[in-house]
Amino acid sequence: MIQFCIMGGYEGLIRPDKKIYVTLMGGCELKKPTVARQILTHRRHESEGPLRPRRQFFLTIMGATEILCPTLAEEFIDLREMIHSGTLAMADFDRALADLARSETSYASFTLMGGFSESELPTEEKEIESLALQRHLGNISEEAGQVLQFGIGQRDAERRATLRRAILTEA
Repeated sequence: MIQFCIMGGYEGLIRPDKKIYVTLMGGCELKKPTVARQILTHRRHESEGPLRPRRQFFLTIMGATEILCPTLAEEFIDLREMIHSGTLAMADFDRALADLARSETSYASFTLMGGFSESELPTEEKEIESLALQRHLGNISEEAGQVLQFGIGQRDAERRATLRRAILTEA
């Protein structure tokens, strides 16, 4: 499947399927799925047969492509909802973290007179704003919000461990 962005902008979620993103004289901003969504996708692909890393290709000419990580608030809310609905158990989360590193999507890109950035963390300002908004709306408790603040600016294992601790504060 091909996603075109010509002389304009595109913002959306990056899909787990094989896909080609073509950006000509424009901007493409994609957000990676949350860890909970990655676990469900991994589970679905595992049931379909042997795992092969999914490949995404980005062609960027005179433009910019940016792949962003979700905020901690988005990660927390998505994971909590899946745990409460029974779609995912905390034990599944713990087991799947090691598998996720091996099965993550692989990116290939060709950029000419433009920019390409992958797995950019949200800015500190965006993380704090997102946490404050979700706390104000009542979607994140005060205690979980305080734990999540420790994950701001952290990557991979530290970020996921902070997410896990925040979930456990609400249990």
